[in-house]
Amino acid sequence: MSHSIPVELTGFTDLFRDLEEYVVSLDRVLSRIGAGEDPGILLAYVVDHGLPARLARAREFVGDSLEKAIGAEALEDIAEQVEGYRDRK
Repeated sequence: MSHSIPVELTGFTDLFRDLEEYVVSLDRVLSRIGAGEDPGILLAYVVDHGLPARLARAREFVGDSLEKAIGAEALEDIAEQVEGYRDRK
């Protein structure tokens, strides 16, 4: 079953631009790490490019768009299915 939801074009374009940057940049960074470069370059990229805040904005944009279509409760159900980072301790 396929449904369409309206999204704000500027927000959707910004989201795509950010995702394109992340995919290309992470591929390059991980390739460099695989070639022996200091893994700290990954942390530097994440911090220098403000990834946590930018990803939070992307999540908010997608979440708001989905919530309008499926409702807050269904969106919360989806969010609860996420496998987050777990400490290795």
